[in-house]
Amino acid sequence: MDKPAATRVLTTLDELLRPGGCALLVVDVQRDFVHPHGWSARRLPGATSLRHVIPVINALVAAARAAAVPVCYVTMEHGREVDAPNYQARYVARGMDEEILCAAGGWGAALDDELTPPRPGDIRIVRHSYDGFAGTDLDALLRARKVDVVVAAGVVTNLCVQTTVQHAFALGYYVIVVEDGTAAADPDVQAMTLDNFRRYFGLVVPAGVVAEHWTEIGRVAAPPSPKESVE
Repeated sequence: MDKPAATRVLTTLDELLRPGGCALLVVDVQRDFVHPHGWSARRLPGATSLRHVIPVINALVAAARAAAVPVCYVTMEHGREVDAPNYQARYVARGMDEEILCAAGGWGAALDDELTPPRPGDIRIVRHSYDGFAGTDLDALLRARKVDVVVAAGVVTNLCVQTTVQHAFALGYYVIVVEDGTAAADPDVQAMTLDNFRRYFGLVVPAGVVAEHWTEIGRVAAPPSPKESVE
């Protein structure tokens, strides 16, 4: 059995959001989930839009980069060539086998155009299941960066965010879920899922609190401007 990612007990936000120890996971902010013409909007026209998380996540990405916190974009792609048989069976049961969600290489699998895009040095994970860790290099890439805390934002809270966060916890990571940086199609399901996280897995924290911690870290770490230099 692999050793847990975390090796010491951390109990405060200052400890959990320290530079060099945490990473931001941006989960499935893809066109098929959040775009007005994406798969979800076409198939579930009466459902709550998930698009409101984009500016929240963009602010988190900016704060993370300012504090040198690794940013990881986790996306999914589906198709008969890449999906395991049990996933294909679920799509048949849900009537999703003819019009595939986030079809591999398709328009809907791309990150939304309003999301801050990845840049060199960011982690990119493409998976073919709900879970960002299963069958991917995510755990190895985070451990290589000495990360033991993951901060999760994205969609859908009760499916891909949930399975990824729970697997992270099982691997020994501390987990923080961004309350207003996650979303589900049903507000009641969103509330219940966040309550479950809060009870059993980790902290549920507003984006502003996370960004404030990282912004302060970035401000302290930044070199003084010429006007601020002391002779």
